[in-house]
Amino acid sequence: MARAFGIALALVVAFGYAAGAKPVFARSELRCPTGSTAQPASIISYECRPPIPDPTTIQWPAVVTTQDEVGLYLANPRVRVFHIDFVSGVEEWLAFDVPLPTYGWP
Repeated sequence: MARAFGIALALVVAFGYAAGAKPVFARSELRCPTGSTAQPASIISYECRPPIPDPTTIQWPAVVTTQDEVGLYLANPRVRVFHIDFVSGVEEWLAFDVPLPTYGWP
């Protein structure tokens, strides 16, 4: 059983290397200075502004996530295995003839 698992794992690693497997990680935050809060400027963007003066109002946080994405691409056959954007809630799965994103690691 252990030998079969080892062979299967070696085949998966070899296929990933040959296909040019590229993981993509992208994360960024907006950190506002002390005395400011990150308030929405539009549907998908924030900007640092002074807090709302009404003490009974729940204040916006000082730190918000602006980009949080993870994905796996096969570079040689130009295949996207998956790409998940946690901020906008978009999940993209298997697709062909998709170029690598220009951001993320590596």
